[in-house]
Amino acid sequence: MQLTCTDIRQDTADVTTYWFETSGDIDFIPGQFLPLEVDIDGKTHQRCYSLASMPGEKQCSFTIKRVAGGVVSNYLAERFLVGDSLHSASATGDFNIQLVDEQPLLMLSAGCGITPVYSMLQARLAQDPNADIVFIHSASTPSDRIYVKELETLAMQYSNLNLIWAVSREDELDLYHGRLTQELLQSQVSDVASRTVLMCGPDAYMQSAKTWFEALGVDEGQVHHEQFHAAIEKVATGSDAQSHTLSVNGTDVTISDDETVLEALEKEGLPIFAACRAGVCGSCRCKGDKDKVVSSTTGALSEEDVEQGYFLACASQVNDDMFVEIG
Repeated sequence: MQLTCTDIRQDTADVTTYWFETSGDIDFIPGQFLPLEVDIDGKTHQRCYSLASMPGEKQCSFTIKRVAGGVVSNYLAERFLVGDSLHSASATGDFNIQLVDEQPLLMLSAGCGITPVYSMLQARLAQDPNADIVFIHSASTPSDRIYVKELETLAMQYSNLNLIWAVSREDELDLYHGRLTQELLQSQVSDVASRTVLMCGPDAYMQSAKTWFEALGVDEGQVHHEQFHAAIEKVATGSDAQSHTLSVNGTDVTISDDETVLEALEKEGLPIFAACRAGVCGSCRCKGDKDKVVSSTTGALSEEDVEQGYFLACASQVNDDMFVEIG
């Protein structure tokens, strides 16, 4: 599907929102992301970005943070213009509004992690205008907050939406709550243990929140999250790394112990789609012999998928020769 940019808004010093018209209808569940193909200087790069918009709208939107050294995010920030186009595959992602039903919600976000959470907030209020929701967004400074106008408009429209800004510093007028802590959660959300949690943000933020929830008596099964930056750690192989052979669609690919399957396949120019490259989106799913694969994460793969031999190429190495199916 082709996406043509219709508007660009600078939200913060390093965060930008892009609006697109699409060549067809986008079928997605609020909270999901789109795998995008971005052509930069003759080379196609794949990335996954969460949709901030709602299904059925004439346009879709993404809010993207510029990352130091990030090829795609820097290209979009510096060179991408209204009228330029991207291509996308189908929406995907298990972190979506279907995780909840009628229960009270606690929605947490930090930085660009607000994007899927904001989309789900809109969807929940559309389903039930009286839904009991506490929405807490964390930012370093007041100027780093995202969707300020949109969220404050919703909070004025819906008295059942409790909007809390957790700002770490530079709040000279004392207009906002400070850094998100266990104490802040306990004081502002007294019934936190009875709420379903939807949250997205950097890894350290997520890990801290999980610790607080445990201390506050929130059942682990009530907490749903998506990390928009996941750490892929290769398995240490020592100094005597060996080489193996991957048989992929009739092509033999040499792979060393310290390479990921994705690195080996891309080195040979084989067609594999890898959007997030961080073990999150699942777009680089492959199938092989599970006993020959060592994975640092299985991402959204189910236990049944793993048992059948599926793995994520970006997060997996091999310890022997193996047949590999892409997709």
